[in-house]
Amino acid sequence: MGPILNIISTPIGNYKDVTFHAIEELKDSDFIIGEEFKETSKFLKHYGITKEFELLNEHSTMENVMELIQAIKRSKKVSLISDSGTPLVEDPGSNLVEFAIQENIEIKMIPGASALLCALVLSGFRISPFTFIGFFSQKEEIRKNEIKKYLMLNHTLVIYETPYRYKKVIQEIQKFSKQNYKIFLGLNLTTPQEIQYRGTIREIIKVLDSFPKALPVIVLEKL
Repeated sequence: MGPILNIISTPIGNYKDVTFHAIEELKDSDFIIGEEFKETSKFLKHYGITKEFELLNEHSTMENVMELIQAIKRSKKVSLISDSGTPLVEDPGSNLVEFAIQENIEIKMIPGASALLCALVLSGFRISPFTFIGFFSQKEEIRKNEIKKYLMLNHTLVIYETPYRYKKVIQEIQKFSKQNYKIFLGLNLTTPQEIQYRGTIREIIKVLDSFPKALPVIVLEKL
């Protein structure tokens, strides 16, 4: 039997949301691939998992990826996790999985938490069809064009952003939209500090300054 690469979803905020299957597979892994040292260490320590781990993130080179592939091929089972939620959804790991498939490494998915689905369901908006945008460009002119393009779709839109930039992006959406939109803003979802806001773009602009710097997910639906 050849090596297995598990893609494992981890909690997006509340550590109680991990699945029994995820913990079982992590403990049974030869080693684990995480995103950042601090978050991976904290996560594994919380569940009493004493496994070696390697890192795969935006700083990893193609050489690093190929070294991980070779390490997986020498193993029976390896698990990939991100700092939170489901790996590969706006997180590193796509190259690793792509090359693992090419090398005939068996891929298994242990599903669980996803900020994308959490916010989409909480919004109460029309789910089908929806478009997951992820992060807009950091470059203002490119981001402007991206916002205009996606606002032309008659889809519910799901947007990831950073804690320090989500307010600016909401302001830009309001600026470039030709009509009003319903908006759901989820901050620190599943944690004790969770905030949910439902309203319209025009309404949220008036109270935007009152929201804290926190991990956001934005959902939009045309009125």
